[in-house]
Amino acid sequence: MKVIINTPDNRKVIDVSSGENLIDIIRSAGINIDAPCNGFGTCGKCKVKLVNGKVKEKKNSHKLSNQNKDSKYILACSSTIIEPVEIDVPKESILDVTNIKIEKNNTEHYEKYYNIKKTFESKHSTKKHLEILELQLDIPNIDDNISDVTRIKKFITRELKNKNIEIGIALLRKIPSVLRENEFKIAIIYTVDKGIIKLLDIRSQGNLNIYGVAIDIGTTSVSACLVNLKDDSILSEVSCANAQSKYGADVINRIIYSTKGNGLNKLKEAMVSESINPLIIELCLLNSISKDDILIFTASANTTMSHLLLEVYADYLRKEPYIPVFADTKDIAVTSEDMGLNINKNAIVIISPSVASYVGGDISAGVIASDMRESEKNTILIDLGTNGEIVFGNKDFLMTCACSAGPAFEGGEISCGMRAAHGAIEAVTIDQLSYIPNLDIIGSYRPYGICGSGIIDLISELKRVNLIDPKGKFRKDSHSNRVKFDEYGIGYFIVAFKKEYGTDEDICITEIDIDNFIRAKAAVYSATYVLLSSLGLDFDQVDEIKVAGGIGSHINIKSAINIGLFPDIDVEKYHFIGNSSLTGSYMSLINKNAKDYIDNTAENMTYLELSVYPGYMDEFISASFIPHTNIKRFPSHK
Repeated sequence: MKVIINTPDNRKVIDVSSGENLIDIIRSAGINIDAPCNGFGTCGKCKVKLVNGKVKEKKNSHKLSNQNKDSKYILACSSTIIEPVEIDVPKESILDVTNIKIEKNNTEHYEKYYNIKKTFESKHSTKKHLEILELQLDIPNIDDNISDVTRIKKFITRELKNKNIEIGIALLRKIPSVLRENEFKIAIIYTVDKGIIKLLDIRSQGNLNIYGVAIDIGTTSVSACLVNLKDDSILSEVSCANAQSKYGADVINRIIYSTKGNGLNKLKEAMVSESINPLIIELCLLNSISKDDILIFTASANTTMSHLLLEVYADYLRKEPYIPVFADTKDIAVTSEDMGLNINKNAIVIISPSVASYVGGDISAGVIASDMRESEKNTILIDLGTNGEIVFGNKDFLMTCACSAGPAFEGGEISCGMRAAHGAIEAVTIDQLSYIPNLDIIGSYRPYGICGSGIIDLISELKRVNLIDPKGKFRKDSHSNRVKFDEYGIGYFIVAFKKEYGTDEDICITEIDIDNFIRAKAAVYSATYVLLSSLGLDFDQVDEIKVAGGIGSHINIKSAINIGLFPDIDVEKYHFIGNSSLTGSYMSLINKNAKDYIDNTAENMTYLELSVYPGYMDEFISASFIPHTNIKRFPSHK
């Protein structure tokens, strides 16, 4: 039988068998349908409109709103085919993994990298990964008829006094033509690793442009920057959604998917072929360079993403005692060709080391960007993402832990949630008397949903104007025409009426959404509190809090404190440091000593496993209110 799938841009006809799941059919058609829960029927994001035909729907799946029911919407993951059907997949149900965001090349943005570089190099020496050696080889003749490789090694040994030379197969294939095209006058680009000279490229002496790509692989998004290795300047920065998101919004769902059939390979290919390589191609196009000129690739990612990047079985990460296959990456030999990267096949590949199952290389790299290892101040680094990762310490010690915040900070598992993209509501204030919200919308006058920073504002404002109670439940005595209750008694607030903005549906936040977000913020706050209390300390003894992550720079700190996400301390102690993982990858790219520093950071960080820590669950439950059950911890809350 046939299934007709209509999208805003295309129409596809697929041959299927009775009993097939609709979400699998849509995926097989090459459509990236949004499914943060990876098909478990809990998030309600994979809604499609049933135009013709019937499907068999699972019971007890996510409840669609009344307006969706009236429009014949169904959840793809909860529907199986029993007869030929035609469906429409709306724009909001499609995960946009092809849209590449290009960061503006402004001085303020790049000062973040250069200031960290300057600070680090003022205390540590600089050592480049790559060296260039120009050679004029003897031209072979009948009397001097040694092989090309022997000839190259002979001259390198003479110049560098080292006989330990390694040449990869990709470079070997390039040697004969380059030597003869340049009359044996060449430039060798190499690195020295553990006493071995590793040849990376061979060129004409006039072609010495060399570049590197530094990358941060987040659960939700991927960011990359192109670096000119001559002067360490950043030429461009780009980002896109992590294409793995179509297989689940969080690492647990992706690990589960990786264990099924060819899931592990699909996840690796989604990350490399649909996210990383398109970013690299875009960087090359923006700067008119060849991919063969990219000779270093550095990546920082959480532990799960690092495993999936290398296509390593990751299921033991989610099972007690939560053991990664690898953490230290110094001795893992991986090439760009192994990974399928669209760069020089001999390029150096550096993966930042993890600390534990849920504290990854993004945190090891992030510490160098925070400068906390160089300071006497008691500093907290909070990296907000799908995994909430926290580091506390100073120049003498580092303690770390991680919590499962889920995708709520990126808008996942929120009915009106979306990533911080065009049309996302990023900030909200609500009038105390009229309850009319004032919205800041990214790049548009028409909202399509709410991103993480906007959700923080919205919940804070709903509590401030007394529309919700500390549990996040809407007050039934409210006099606002924006507060409604559905047939199940679940309250919701209409952030934007469709008639106001000309949208297809009202944009609402429900009690279920608020509950999901409360649990996410409770996880972060309780993890931070327990990390400090394990050392016998309190928030009064914290000198500064550095907030990292994509959402970080957009958060209103007062709103975050009001809902109990961050501790109630002087707001002047908070500092945004942006994407610290990408900054750390950049430092690892340009300076061998910075790479070693990151390795050393991971080795010397003490990990606290919250899942077995006494009292953590009590703290989490206490924090699952707005702002907290112990209001004394939030003296500024009103």
